[in-house]
Order: sequence, then structure tokens, then C-alpha cells
Amino acid sequence: MEKPRTERNTKWKKNYNIDEIKYTKLDLNRDMFYKKPYSCNYWVTHRCNSKCDYCNVWRDPSLKKIPDAKLEDVKVNLVDLKKLGVKFIDFTGGEPLLNKDLPEMLKYARELGFFTQLTNNGSLYPQYAEEIKDSVSQLSFSFDTLDRDEYKRIRGIDNFDNVLKSIKIAKKLKQNICLICTVTNETVDNLPDIVRFCKENKVVVFIHPIFTYFEKKPLKKEYVNQIKKYFWHPYVRVDLSDLDFYAHGGNDINNPRCKAGKSVIAISPDNCLFVPCFHKAVKKIKINGRLYSLYHSDEWKQLFDKAGRYDFCQGCNIPCYLGASPLDKIDRYFFKELLSFGKVQLERIRS
Repeated sequence: MEKPRTERNTKWKKNYNIDEIKYTKLDLNRDMFYKKPYSCNYWVTHRCNSKCDYCNVWRDPSLKKIPDAKLEDVKVNLVDLKKLGVKFIDFTGGEPLLNKDLPEMLKYARELGFFTQLTNNGSLYPQYAEEIKDSVSQLSFSFDTLDRDEYKRIRGIDNFDNVLKSIKIAKKLKQNICLICTVTNETVDNLPDIVRFCKENKVVVFIHPIFTYFEKKPLKKEYVNQIKKYFWHPYVRVDLSDLDFYAHGGNDINNPRCKAGKSVIAISPDNCLFVPCFHKAVKKIKINGRLYSLYHSDEWKQLFDKAGRYDFCQGCNIPCYLGASPLDKIDRYFFKELLSFGKVQLERIRS
């Protein structure tokens, strides 16, 4: 029998000694027009055991010098993120499960009431599955092809069987699974097989076009339209507003849509803020346990004032920063964003 809310609140406060935070369960349906920071992309490591063709993390020698996130720093930041009103934490990397403390980080985040997402390549999940099963709200696996040889070419490692094994284990543990299918001009023909696989296995797939950072070519418009056609398919997630934004050329620096530092906060493994974002960081600011006070300072406003307005922000189409706080304003994308948001909830129920 579930304990009364007041009793659970008291226990939570007693355990964490943070009386000023009001603990509430995540309610995905009440966050329309949410104006506080909404999500955090938390890089817990830059190390990776994949060499994905469209990723630059493993290629960048400067990232290899950065140590993994420390558990004590993550805990302090999670408390501040809770106080700020953040709802979602995406633990990412690199391959996040290479950080030995990730299970404890996930557990602590769930105890604080966050919706936790773990985005990983499936190579290490089988050995951690039981340990993290109660700490992950959504488990995401990268999954772009059903061809073993093509997988090896795209990912740079022979990990295809491990991904299938991870999906099977996660389903057995009744995890909320979402496959992440990144579509490139070379892999768009894989979509029918991917969608069929997900229907047969009753696993949701999120289909999105390749981001254009790291000098990668954008997806052709006709291929963007192909993705849209899968919107109403069961076990498929497609964000129509993101796809329209992508097809219209992405961010306009004269009328920026970027929410970096506003709705979304990006934290590096070495306990710094990416300014304005991970993909185009012009500087990093050491947090030093002051995330909450820093967010409310003039310094924060100055740091992120130009987010979306730098020359390199022109044409940006990375939804991590452009769609972080859903339905927060009425514009040309609003109704398709609303429709896509509803479809996400439908697939969550279905799966």
C-alpha cells in the first residue's frame, strides 16, 4: 500500500535534509508552458567504447583528458537542479556506463524524484541491468540498422548482438525502452525494417534526423518527409515540430529558438557548465557547488545571453536545446509540437 503523500514528503526531507524543496511525483501532463529550467543533459564521461561515424567525441583528443564525473559533485548538483525545478535528467556521454559510479548517480536522482533517462549503446547494459532497473525512467539504446555488418561500420565496434541482448533483458525487466534511430542520407532506407522490428517486439523507437554539428551533412528534405510518414505508426515516436524546424533551416540567430541556459542546463564530467552548449562550447564555468545561486545571478544571464545568437548558432537543429521545454510558447510549431507531445504519451501507455 502506498504511503500518504505527507508521510513520503517527511521521509524524503529527513533523508536529504532539504526542507526548502517540495517533493512531488513527476506529472508529464502538467508541464505545459513550464518556464523554469526543464531538463539537464549531464555528461558523466567523455570516454566511449564506440567510434560512431557521425560522432566526434571519440575523435577529440582534448576530451580524453577530462576525468569522469565524481559522485559527490553529481549529488550536490542534483540537489540544486531539484531546487531549480528541473524535471528530466539525461545521463549521457560518451558511453555513460563506463563511469563506475553511474548506478549510484541514477539511484540518487530517482530518490530525488527526477525522470531519469540513460542513453547508451547497449554494450555494458547486460552487466548493470539488475542494479539499475529501479533507477531508470527511460532506457535508450542507439539502434540504426538491423544489418550486423552495417552496424559495425556505423558504430565502429562489433556490438550488434549485445544491443539485441540488451533489448531482450530490458523487456524482461519491464523497463521503459526507447530505441534511438539517427537517420542519415546513407541509412534512411533502413527505416521500414526498423519500424517493423519495433512493432514485432513492442518496443518504441524515436526516429530523428542526424544533427548537423561536427561538420556532418544535413538530411535531405525528401528524407525528412519520409520520417514524417511514420508519425502515426504504433511504437514509433516522431517529433513533427522538430522535423519542420529542421526542414526550414534550423535556428535563426536574429530570432533564436535556443533554450541553452534557460530551459536546459548542460553539465560536463569535470563539473563545469558548457557555455552555451556542449556542441559549441566557447567556455566552461566551474560549478563548485554553486549551481543554484549561479543560476539566479547576473553572471548566468551574461553567460547565456548570446545562446542562439552566435554566428555558429545559425542553422543549428539540435533538439536537445531547441525543444527542451515543451509547449512553452505559441508559434508556427506549437500545434505540431502539441500533437507530437500527445503521441509520446500514447506510446508511453502502449509500451
